[in-house]
Amino acid sequence: MTTSYFSDLVVEFLHQQGIDKVAFNPGASFRGVHDSLVHADNAEIAPEIVMTCHEEIAVAVAHGYHKASGRHMGVFVHANVGLLHASMAVFNAWCDRVPLFVLGGNGPVDAGKRRPWIDWIHTSQNIESVVKDYVKWCDQPIGQRATVESLYRAFKLMNTPMQAPVFVALDFDVQEQPLEDGVRLLPARATEAARLPALNGADLDDLTGRLLAARLPVLVVDFSGRDPGTVAQLVALADALGLAVVDRGNRLNFPNTHQLNVSHTTGTLLSDADLVLALEVQDLVGALGSFLTLTDQGAPANGADIVTLGFNELLTSKWAADYQQFVPVTRAVAADTADSVAALRTVVEDPAGPFAAPEFTERREQRAKALADLHTEARAGWARQAEEAKGRDRIHVSAAVDEIHRAVRDEEWILTNTGSLTIDGWVKKLWPLERPGSYLGLNGGGGLGYGLGASIGAALAHQSDGTLCLDLQADGDFLYTPSALWTLAAYDVPLLVIVMNNRLYLNSTQHAERIAGNRDRDIDRAHIATSFYDRPVDFVTLARSFGVHTLPRVERVDAVAPTVREAVAHIKEHGKPVLVEILME
Repeated sequence: MTTSYFSDLVVEFLHQQGIDKVAFNPGASFRGVHDSLVHADNAEIAPEIVMTCHEEIAVAVAHGYHKASGRHMGVFVHANVGLLHASMAVFNAWCDRVPLFVLGGNGPVDAGKRRPWIDWIHTSQNIESVVKDYVKWCDQPIGQRATVESLYRAFKLMNTPMQAPVFVALDFDVQEQPLEDGVRLLPARATEAARLPALNGADLDDLTGRLLAARLPVLVVDFSGRDPGTVAQLVALADALGLAVVDRGNRLNFPNTHQLNVSHTTGTLLSDADLVLALEVQDLVGALGSFLTLTDQGAPANGADIVTLGFNELLTSKWAADYQQFVPVTRAVAADTADSVAALRTVVEDPAGPFAAPEFTERREQRAKALADLHTEARAGWARQAEEAKGRDRIHVSAAVDEIHRAVRDEEWILTNTGSLTIDGWVKKLWPLERPGSYLGLNGGGGLGYGLGASIGAALAHQSDGTLCLDLQADGDFLYTPSALWTLAAYDVPLLVIVMNNRLYLNSTQHAERIAGNRDRDIDRAHIATSFYDRPVDFVTLARSFGVHTLPRVERVDAVAPTVREAVAHIKEHGKPVLVEILME
């Protein structure tokens, strides 16, 4: 009779919950689960393994995979050392509010079962303390029944709003034990996430009354695009109300080509806003301050009402201050975003309701025209700036971003990563970000090393559907996790990596220039220990060494589009990754 082990049940759990891929760098502390994943008898249920060369990459791969598909990829990390390596990527996912299912090996906690030396240094009491302040829930269960319960609780909690990573430690010895009598899985539905209700009752009446009375209401969005279905709903709501829309851009929340989208614009129009509806906005002070003058307390100086809607206040770390500055708001509502927008639309689009009255419709049309003029003028100005930048001797980021889009505009593309705030800003000004899910946002926590791994995960999610996945990859971020190229090549991930190489840690250089200028010192020394000028990296040769197809480095702006087109053609023909390096100012 074939013996079943507890690790086999873990694999069965992953299959039951729809996890079709797991990422890890191999480690002995989860060797029991590893054996069950590759065991021939489990072949029909075992998730596919995506091997990486570093735990930070493994977590980033799962991070990008979920953002691109809404599906979960399991992550295994090796004991305390693997969890420490993974911790930065877990923090990125925490700040990005992405639910990751992270399982770690540990132990054996029973000291009598430890091998000399290695089991002692790789066993930790309260191993979850490494990440406990930036995961939603964590546990170190001992015993088979307790571990089964922890797996179900973790999976349920990570998917319940507000979503975030979870961590469960799997004891080394428990994994390798024969399955005990009576230990079995719970029903699959046991992990079904709890739901928040829609905006209703007094909260709905209050908000609709404010929207009806407002002269210039502004809709601020940030994370609502995690559910791609909200995009069309928000467009319809904005059209019905004539809302000014400011997209903070942690996801594609609202088409940037829509004439009510006035994100990144300048001028005084929005300074007269008298109502702000903030949907799933993480940095409320930053959002408000982009168009309103604020008091020291972060409130609008003009007395504008602020209504917040979403999940943010349901998840707060006692260690990480990613909750941002406290803002005294008019009304804060915890409710399901998509259902709440639907409830608002029902009221607003009622042909017999107050929003159909001529007094309101006339006001709506007047402000919609003013917003459209602001939108059109801003986008035309950004296009002119990019075109003018193409005359520079060295390639400017705006010119590169514009030329890359010119090369791929006829493809069904997804931006898996935009590398840095500078690149990201120009993408939002120049690219038509319209299709839900076509822009996946930045890393969440500001931690370098995210881009390549997350882009691999996103491209794996689209590996079989012909979508062109593009990683606009900052060079500094790349150098944190270059071994992700091994995974990229080993699994033939059809990803276009475009390294935007300015040979700088640009943000650090800018800070060095700023402090030198403030102190009346030589700003020409700001590149010291912030640049790669003296020892430049050859990304083309680096990628080739891992077996990734490359093209000659681009050093002229007129070569950007032709090179990118050639790279796209190679991906479409061979289904394999390509790296393009652009040398920039």
